[in-house]
Amino acid sequence: MVKDIESSKTPPPIGFPRQICARLFFLFLFISIFGFAAWGQSLGNEGATKGDVCAEADQALKAGLWESAHRGYVECLTRDAKNLEVLSNLGVTLTRLGRTEEAIQTYRKALAVSPNNPNVHLNLALALIKGDKYESAIDQLLPLQKQDPDNYQVTELLAFCYFHLQRYSLAAREAERVQRARPDDGANALILGSAYTRMGLYQKAVPLIALAMKSAGSADGHLIMAQAFLGLRLYRSARDELSQAAALQPDLPGLHSAMGMAKVGLGDSEGSIADFTKALRTDPTDYEANYYMGRLERLEGNLGTAREYLTKALNSRPESAEVLFEFAALAMAERNYSKAEPLLNAIIRQHPDHAEAHFLLSQLYRKTGRVDSARREQMTFEKLRRQQEESSQRKGQGVPPQEESSSTPGGPSQR
Repeated sequence: MVKDIESSKTPPPIGFPRQICARLFFLFLFISIFGFAAWGQSLGNEGATKGDVCAEADQALKAGLWESAHRGYVECLTRDAKNLEVLSNLGVTLTRLGRTEEAIQTYRKALAVSPNNPNVHLNLALALIKGDKYESAIDQLLPLQKQDPDNYQVTELLAFCYFHLQRYSLAAREAERVQRARPDDGANALILGSAYTRMGLYQKAVPLIALAMKSAGSADGHLIMAQAFLGLRLYRSARDELSQAAALQPDLPGLHSAMGMAKVGLGDSEGSIADFTKALRTDPTDYEANYYMGRLERLEGNLGTAREYLTKALNSRPESAEVLFEFAALAMAERNYSKAEPLLNAIIRQHPDHAEAHFLLSQLYRKTGRVDSARREQMTFEKLRRQQEESSQRKGQGVPPQEESSSTPGGPSQR
Protein backbone atom coordinates (compact mmCIF):
# COMPACT_ATOMS: atom_id res chain seq x y z
CA MET A 1 0.00 0.00 0.00
CA VAL A 2 1.37 3.44 -0.94
CA LYS A 3 2.10 5.51 2.13
CA ASP A 4 -0.32 8.38 2.61
CA ILE A 5 1.61 11.59 1.94
CA GLU A 6 -0.46 13.39 4.57
CA SER A 7 0.10 10.93 7.39
CA SER A 8 2.34 13.38 9.26
CA LYS A 9 0.21 16.37 8.60
CA THR A 10 -1.34 18.31 11.47
CA PRO A 11 -5.13 18.28 11.19
CA PRO A 12 -6.99 21.55 10.68
CA PRO A 13 -7.71 23.62 13.81
CA ILE A 14 -10.66 22.28 15.76
CA GLY A 15 -13.77 24.41 15.54
CA PHE A 16 -15.88 23.27 18.43
CA PRO A 17 -19.07 25.32 18.74
CA ARG A 18 -18.88 28.52 20.73
CA GLN A 19 -22.01 27.71 22.74
CA ILE A 20 -20.38 24.56 24.14
CA CYS A 21 -17.57 26.55 25.69
CA ALA A 22 -19.99 29.20 26.90
CA ARG A 23 -22.18 26.73 28.79
CA LEU A 24 -19.30 24.97 30.51
CA PHE A 25 -17.41 28.16 31.22
CA PHE A 26 -20.41 29.76 32.88
CA LEU A 27 -20.97 26.62 34.94
CA PHE A 28 -17.51 27.18 36.40
CA LEU A 29 -17.62 30.95 36.46
CA PHE A 30 -20.83 31.22 38.44
CA ILE A 31 -19.48 28.71 40.96
CA SER A 32 -15.96 30.04 41.31
CA ILE A 33 -16.28 33.69 40.30
CA PHE A 34 -19.78 35.06 40.73
CA GLY A 35 -19.58 34.40 44.43
CA PHE A 36 -16.87 37.02 44.89
CA ALA A 37 -18.83 39.73 43.09
CA ALA A 38 -20.16 42.51 45.29
CA TRP A 39 -23.61 41.87 46.64
CA GLY A 40 -23.93 45.51 47.52
CA GLN A 41 -22.78 47.23 50.65
CA SER A 42 -24.86 45.86 53.50
CA LEU A 43 -26.42 42.45 53.10
CA GLY A 44 -27.59 40.42 56.03
CA ASN A 45 -28.82 43.23 58.25
CA GLU A 46 -30.36 40.91 60.81
CA GLY A 47 -31.35 43.76 63.09
CA ALA A 48 -33.39 45.65 60.54
CA THR A 49 -36.80 46.92 61.52
CA LYS A 50 -39.58 44.58 60.45
CA GLY A 51 -41.45 46.10 57.54
CA ASP A 52 -38.43 48.02 56.29
CA VAL A 53 -38.74 47.24 52.55
CA CYS A 54 -35.04 47.92 51.86
CA ALA A 55 -33.87 45.55 54.60
CA GLU A 56 -36.41 42.95 53.44
CA ALA A 57 -35.03 43.25 49.90
CA ASP A 58 -31.55 42.61 51.28
CA GLN A 59 -32.80 39.48 53.01
CA ALA A 60 -34.60 38.31 49.85
CA LEU A 61 -31.39 38.78 47.87
CA LYS A 62 -29.42 36.84 50.44
CA ALA A 63 -31.98 34.01 50.21
CA GLY A 64 -31.95 33.99 46.41
CA LEU A 65 -35.53 35.26 46.12
CA TRP A 66 -34.77 37.39 43.10
CA GLU A 67 -38.28 38.61 42.23
CA SER A 68 -38.97 39.70 45.81
CA ALA A 69 -35.58 41.41 46.01
CA HIS A 70 -36.24 43.18 42.73
CA ARG A 71 -39.59 44.56 43.86
CA GLY A 72 -38.10 45.74 47.13
CA TYR A 73 -35.13 47.53 45.57
CA VAL A 74 -37.32 49.25 42.97
CA GLU A 75 -39.42 50.64 45.81
CA CYS A 76 -36.29 51.65 47.72
CA LEU A 77 -35.09 53.71 44.78
CA THR A 78 -38.32 55.75 44.80
CA ARG A 79 -37.09 57.07 48.16
CA ASP A 80 -33.47 57.63 47.14
CA ALA A 81 -32.63 57.23 43.45
CA LYS A 82 -28.88 57.63 44.06
CA ASN A 83 -28.46 55.10 46.83
CA LEU A 84 -25.28 53.24 45.84
CA GLU A 85 -26.07 50.23 48.01
CA VAL A 86 -29.51 49.74 46.50
CA LEU A 87 -28.36 50.32 42.92
CA SER A 88 -25.59 47.77 43.33
CA ASN A 89 -27.91 45.16 44.80
CA LEU A 90 -30.58 45.82 42.18
CA GLY A 91 -27.98 45.23 39.47
CA VAL A 92 -27.15 41.83 41.00
CA THR A 93 -30.83 40.96 41.17
CA LEU A 94 -31.47 41.93 37.55
CA THR A 95 -28.47 39.86 36.45
CA ARG A 96 -29.80 36.82 38.28
CA LEU A 97 -33.20 37.34 36.67
CA GLY A 98 -31.58 37.31 33.24
CA ARG A 99 -32.45 40.97 32.60
CA THR A 100 -28.89 41.71 31.57
CA GLU A 101 -29.36 45.01 29.73
CA GLU A 102 -31.26 46.48 32.68
CA ALA A 103 -28.52 45.26 35.02
CA ILE A 104 -25.87 46.97 32.91
CA GLN A 105 -27.74 50.27 32.98
CA THR A 106 -28.27 49.96 36.74
CA TYR A 107 -24.55 49.40 37.37
CA ARG A 108 -23.75 52.42 35.21
CA LYS A 109 -26.07 54.50 37.40
CA ALA A 110 -24.21 53.17 40.43
CA LEU A 111 -20.90 54.20 38.88
CA ALA A 112 -22.25 57.69 38.33
CA VAL A 113 -22.69 57.85 42.11
CA SER A 114 -19.34 56.20 42.92
CA PRO A 115 -17.10 56.25 39.80
CA ASN A 116 -14.13 54.44 41.35
CA ASN A 117 -15.99 51.67 43.17
CA PRO A 118 -14.16 48.43 42.24
CA ASN A 119 -17.06 46.19 43.30
CA VAL A 120 -19.46 47.94 40.96
CA HIS A 121 -16.95 47.83 38.10
CA LEU A 122 -16.56 44.12 38.68
CA ASN A 123 -20.28 43.43 38.76
CA LEU A 124 -20.71 45.53 35.62
CA ALA A 125 -18.02 43.45 33.92
CA LEU A 126 -19.85 40.24 34.84
CA ALA A 127 -23.12 41.59 33.47
CA LEU A 128 -21.39 42.64 30.26
CA ILE A 129 -19.89 39.16 29.91
CA LYS A 130 -23.28 37.58 30.39
CA GLY A 131 -24.54 39.87 27.62
CA ASP A 132 -21.68 38.80 25.30
CA LYS A 133 -20.19 42.32 25.41
CA TYR A 134 -16.62 41.15 25.86
CA GLU A 135 -14.82 44.26 24.63
CA SER A 136 -16.78 46.43 27.05
CA ALA A 137 -16.12 43.95 29.86
CA ILE A 138 -12.38 44.18 29.19
CA ASP A 139 -12.62 47.96 29.52
CA GLN A 140 -13.96 47.43 33.05
CA LEU A 141 -11.49 44.70 33.99
CA LEU A 142 -8.18 46.13 32.84
CA PRO A 143 -8.21 49.06 35.33
CA LEU A 144 -9.14 46.62 38.11
CA GLN A 145 -6.22 44.39 37.18
CA LYS A 146 -3.88 47.40 37.18
CA GLN A 147 -5.09 48.43 40.65
CA ASP A 148 -4.74 44.91 42.04
CA PRO A 149 -2.53 42.62 39.92
CA ASP A 150 -3.02 39.77 42.43
CA ASN A 151 -6.79 39.69 41.97
CA TYR A 152 -6.82 36.45 40.00
CA GLN A 153 -10.58 36.40 39.60
CA VAL A 154 -10.27 39.55 37.49
CA THR A 155 -7.42 38.00 35.49
CA GLU A 156 -9.50 34.86 34.91
CA LEU A 157 -12.36 36.94 33.61
CA LEU A 158 -9.98 38.74 31.26
CA ALA A 159 -8.81 35.37 29.92
CA PHE A 160 -12.43 34.36 29.41
CA CYS A 161 -13.17 37.54 27.45
CA TYR A 162 -10.10 37.23 25.26
CA PHE A 163 -11.02 33.62 24.47
CA HIS A 164 -14.46 34.59 23.23
CA LEU A 165 -12.94 37.35 21.11
CA GLN A 166 -10.70 34.64 19.56
CA ARG A 167 -7.57 36.31 20.93
CA TYR A 168 -6.23 32.98 22.06
CA SER A 169 -2.65 34.00 22.80
CA LEU A 170 -3.89 36.81 25.08
CA ALA A 171 -6.34 34.42 26.74
CA ALA A 172 -3.54 31.94 27.34
CA ARG A 173 -1.26 34.66 28.74
CA GLU A 174 -3.81 35.76 31.33
CA ALA A 175 -4.87 32.20 32.18
CA GLU A 176 -1.25 31.19 32.65
CA ARG A 177 -0.89 33.89 35.29
CA VAL A 178 -3.83 32.40 37.16
CA GLN A 179 -2.52 28.86 36.77
CA ARG A 180 0.81 29.78 38.36
CA ALA A 181 -1.00 31.18 41.41
CA ARG A 182 -3.90 28.70 41.55
CA PRO A 183 -2.95 25.47 39.75
CA ASP A 184 -6.09 23.66 40.95
CA ASP A 185 -8.57 26.24 39.59
CA GLY A 186 -10.87 24.16 37.37
CA ALA A 187 -12.50 27.12 35.61
CA ASN A 188 -9.17 28.61 34.67
CA ALA A 189 -7.84 25.20 33.60
CA LEU A 190 -10.71 24.93 31.13
CA ILE A 191 -10.08 28.39 29.70
CA LEU A 192 -6.34 27.76 29.36
CA GLY A 193 -6.80 24.25 27.98
CA SER A 194 -9.32 25.46 25.42
CA ALA A 195 -7.04 28.34 24.38
CA TYR A 196 -4.17 25.90 23.96
CA THR A 197 -6.43 23.66 21.85
CA ARG A 198 -7.28 26.54 19.54
CA MET A 199 -3.56 27.37 19.30
CA GLY A 200 -2.74 23.76 18.35
CA LEU A 201 -0.90 23.09 21.64
CA TYR A 202 -2.76 19.86 22.26
CA GLN A 203 -0.21 18.18 24.52
CA LYS A 204 -0.42 21.12 26.93
CA ALA A 205 -4.22 21.25 26.68
CA VAL A 206 -5.08 17.67 27.66
CA PRO A 207 -4.04 17.70 31.37
CA LEU A 208 -5.71 21.07 31.88
CA ILE A 209 -9.01 19.91 30.40
CA ALA A 210 -8.76 16.73 32.49
CA LEU A 211 -8.40 18.90 35.60
CA ALA A 212 -11.41 20.95 34.59
CA MET A 213 -13.50 17.83 34.07
CA LYS A 214 -12.87 16.76 37.65
CA SER A 215 -14.93 19.80 38.62
CA ALA A 216 -17.71 19.09 36.13
CA GLY A 217 -17.77 15.82 34.19
CA SER A 218 -20.30 17.07 31.68
CA ALA A 219 -21.02 16.16 28.08
CA ASP A 220 -19.47 19.47 27.06
CA GLY A 221 -16.28 18.61 28.93
CA HIS A 222 -15.99 15.24 27.22
CA LEU A 223 -16.44 16.92 23.83
CA ILE A 224 -13.73 19.49 24.52
CA MET A 225 -11.37 16.76 25.72
CA ALA A 226 -12.13 14.80 22.54
CA GLN A 227 -11.23 17.84 20.44
CA ALA A 228 -7.83 17.98 22.13
CA PHE A 229 -7.31 14.26 21.50
CA LEU A 230 -8.21 14.78 17.84
CA GLY A 231 -5.53 17.43 17.63
CA LEU A 232 -3.06 14.92 19.03
CA ARG A 233 -4.32 12.24 16.62
CA LEU A 234 -5.34 10.02 19.52
CA TYR A 235 -8.45 8.88 17.72
CA ARG A 236 -9.43 6.00 19.98
CA SER A 237 -9.22 8.25 23.04
CA ALA A 238 -11.26 10.89 21.21
CA ARG A 239 -13.89 8.30 20.26
CA ASP A 240 -14.12 7.12 23.88
CA GLU A 241 -14.65 10.69 25.13
CA LEU A 242 -17.29 11.30 22.48
CA SER A 243 -19.09 8.09 23.39
CA GLN A 244 -19.31 9.32 26.98
CA ALA A 245 -20.58 12.68 25.77
CA ALA A 246 -23.23 10.96 23.64
CA ALA A 247 -24.39 8.90 26.62
CA LEU A 248 -24.92 12.10 28.62
CA GLN A 249 -26.35 14.28 25.83
CA PRO A 250 -27.07 12.63 22.46
CA ASP A 251 -28.03 15.94 20.80
CA LEU A 252 -24.93 17.84 21.95
CA PRO A 253 -23.93 20.41 19.27
CA GLY A 254 -20.69 19.44 17.58
CA LEU A 255 -20.82 15.81 18.74
CA HIS A 256 -21.40 14.11 15.38
CA SER A 257 -18.89 16.28 13.54
CA ALA A 258 -16.18 15.38 16.06
CA MET A 259 -17.16 11.71 16.00
CA GLY A 260 -16.89 11.76 12.21
CA MET A 261 -13.35 13.13 12.47
CA ALA A 262 -12.39 10.43 14.96
CA LYS A 263 -13.76 7.72 12.67
CA VAL A 264 -11.89 9.10 9.66
CA GLY A 265 -8.73 8.93 11.76
CA LEU A 266 -9.51 5.30 12.61
CA GLY A 267 -10.10 4.41 8.97
CA ASP A 268 -13.89 4.07 9.25
CA SER A 269 -14.97 6.12 6.24
CA GLU A 270 -18.48 4.68 6.16
CA GLY A 271 -19.08 5.45 9.82
CA SER A 272 -17.63 8.94 9.45
CA ILE A 273 -19.97 9.73 6.56
CA ALA A 274 -22.96 8.71 8.70
CA ASP A 275 -21.84 11.05 11.49
CA PHE A 276 -21.03 13.96 9.17
CA THR A 277 -24.45 13.54 7.57
CA LYS A 278 -26.10 13.78 11.00
CA ALA A 279 -24.01 16.86 11.80
CA LEU A 280 -25.11 18.58 8.60
CA ARG A 281 -28.77 17.86 9.30
CA THR A 282 -28.40 19.88 12.49
CA ASP A 283 -26.10 22.55 11.07
CA PRO A 284 -25.75 22.69 7.26
CA THR A 285 -22.87 25.18 7.65
CA ASP A 286 -20.75 22.90 9.88
CA TYR A 287 -17.21 23.51 8.60
CA GLU A 288 -15.61 20.21 9.61
CA ALA A 289 -18.51 18.12 8.28
CA ASN A 290 -18.54 19.93 4.92
CA TYR A 291 -14.75 19.84 4.60
CA TYR A 292 -14.38 16.14 5.31
CA MET A 293 -17.43 15.14 3.27
CA GLY A 294 -15.98 17.10 0.36
CA ARG A 295 -12.62 15.42 0.82
CA LEU A 296 -14.09 11.94 1.07
CA GLU A 297 -16.25 12.50 -2.02
CA ARG A 298 -13.21 13.71 -3.97
CA LEU A 299 -11.25 10.62 -3.02
CA GLU A 300 -14.17 8.51 -4.25
CA GLY A 301 -14.06 10.37 -7.57
CA ASN A 302 -17.38 12.18 -7.03
CA LEU A 303 -15.97 15.55 -8.02
CA GLY A 304 -19.25 17.42 -8.45
CA THR A 305 -20.57 16.39 -5.05
CA ALA A 306 -17.18 17.13 -3.51
CA ARG A 307 -17.24 20.65 -4.93
CA GLU A 308 -20.67 21.30 -3.37
CA TYR A 309 -19.49 20.37 0.12
CA LEU A 310 -16.19 22.21 -0.23
CA THR A 311 -17.92 25.37 -1.40
CA LYS A 312 -19.99 25.37 1.80
CA ALA A 313 -16.84 24.84 3.85
CA LEU A 314 -15.11 27.71 2.07
CA ASN A 315 -18.09 29.97 2.77
CA SER A 316 -17.59 29.25 6.49
CA ARG A 317 -13.80 29.81 6.38
CA PRO A 318 -12.80 31.73 3.26
CA GLU A 319 -9.08 31.65 4.14
CA SER A 320 -8.92 27.91 4.84
CA ALA A 321 -5.75 26.51 3.28
CA GLU A 322 -7.18 23.00 3.68
CA VAL A 323 -10.21 23.79 1.53
CA LEU A 324 -8.13 25.65 -1.04
CA PHE A 325 -5.90 22.57 -1.26
CA GLU A 326 -8.94 20.42 -1.95
CA PHE A 327 -10.04 22.74 -4.76
CA ALA A 328 -6.53 22.55 -6.18
CA ALA A 329 -6.71 18.74 -6.00
CA LEU A 330 -10.08 18.84 -7.77
CA ALA A 331 -8.57 20.98 -10.52
CA MET A 332 -5.63 18.58 -10.84
CA ALA A 333 -8.03 15.63 -11.13
CA GLU A 334 -9.76 17.49 -13.97
CA ARG A 335 -6.37 18.34 -15.55
CA ASN A 336 -7.20 22.02 -15.17
CA TYR A 337 -3.63 23.01 -14.33
CA SER A 338 -4.15 26.72 -14.98
CA LYS A 339 -6.74 26.74 -12.20
CA ALA A 340 -4.77 24.56 -9.79
CA GLU A 341 -1.49 26.50 -10.02
CA PRO A 342 -2.66 29.85 -8.54
CA LEU A 343 -4.48 28.03 -5.76
CA LEU A 344 -1.35 26.12 -4.76
CA ASN A 345 0.81 29.23 -4.94
CA ALA A 346 -1.69 31.10 -2.75
CA ILE A 347 -1.51 28.32 -0.15
CA ILE A 348 2.30 28.36 -0.16
CA ARG A 349 2.38 32.15 0.22
CA GLN A 350 0.22 31.85 3.33
CA HIS A 351 1.83 28.64 4.61
CA PRO A 352 5.35 28.13 3.21
CA ASP A 353 5.66 24.88 5.18
CA HIS A 354 2.52 23.30 3.66
CA ALA A 355 4.25 20.13 2.47
CA GLU A 356 1.29 18.76 0.50
CA ALA A 357 0.93 21.95 -1.52
CA HIS A 358 4.60 21.67 -2.53
CA PHE A 359 4.06 18.01 -3.44
CA LEU A 360 1.03 18.73 -5.60
CA LEU A 361 2.79 21.69 -7.22
CA SER A 362 5.72 19.42 -8.10
CA GLN A 363 3.26 17.09 -9.84
CA LEU A 364 1.71 20.04 -11.70
CA TYR A 365 5.11 21.27 -12.91
CA ARG A 366 6.03 17.75 -14.03
CA LYS A 367 2.81 17.39 -16.01
CA THR A 368 3.33 20.78 -17.67
CA GLY A 369 6.94 20.09 -18.62
CA ARG A 370 8.70 22.35 -16.07
CA VAL A 371 11.24 19.79 -14.89
CA ASP A 372 13.53 22.09 -12.86
CA SER A 373 10.61 23.64 -11.00
CA ALA A 374 9.16 20.17 -10.37
CA ARG A 375 12.47 19.00 -8.91
CA ARG A 376 12.71 22.07 -6.69
CA GLU A 377 9.20 21.58 -5.27
CA GLN A 378 9.83 17.85 -4.76
CA MET A 379 12.98 18.62 -2.76
CA THR A 380 11.08 21.18 -0.67
CA PHE A 381 8.36 18.64 -0.01
CA GLU A 382 10.83 15.97 1.08
CA LYS A 383 12.62 18.41 3.40
CA LEU A 384 9.36 19.52 5.02
CA ARG A 385 8.20 15.93 5.31
CA ARG A 386 11.35 14.95 7.20
CA GLN A 387 10.92 17.93 9.52
CA GLN A 388 7.28 16.99 10.17
CA GLU A 389 8.20 13.38 10.93
CA GLU A 390 10.95 14.47 13.34
CA SER A 391 8.55 16.89 15.03
CA SER A 392 5.86 14.19 15.31
CA GLN A 393 8.36 11.83 16.90
CA ARG A 394 9.35 14.44 19.48
CA LYS A 395 5.74 15.32 20.27
CA GLY A 396 4.74 11.67 20.35
CA GLN A 397 7.19 10.65 23.04
CA GLY A 398 5.28 8.93 25.80
CA VAL A 399 2.15 8.45 23.67
CA PRO A 400 1.04 4.80 23.58
CA PRO A 401 1.47 3.60 19.99
CA GLN A 402 -1.84 1.77 20.03
CA GLU A 403 -3.55 5.15 20.38
CA GLU A 404 -2.42 6.28 16.96
CA SER A 405 -3.76 5.26 13.59
CA SER A 406 -2.05 4.91 10.25
CA SER A 407 -4.76 7.14 8.88
CA THR A 408 -5.38 10.77 9.72
CA PRO A 409 -8.44 13.00 9.49
CA GLY A 410 -6.80 14.44 6.40
CA GLY A 411 -6.73 11.05 4.71
CA PRO A 412 -4.83 10.32 1.50
CA SER A 413 -4.04 13.38 -0.56
CA GLN A 414 -3.70 11.78 -3.97
CA ARG A 415 -4.24 8.40 -5.52
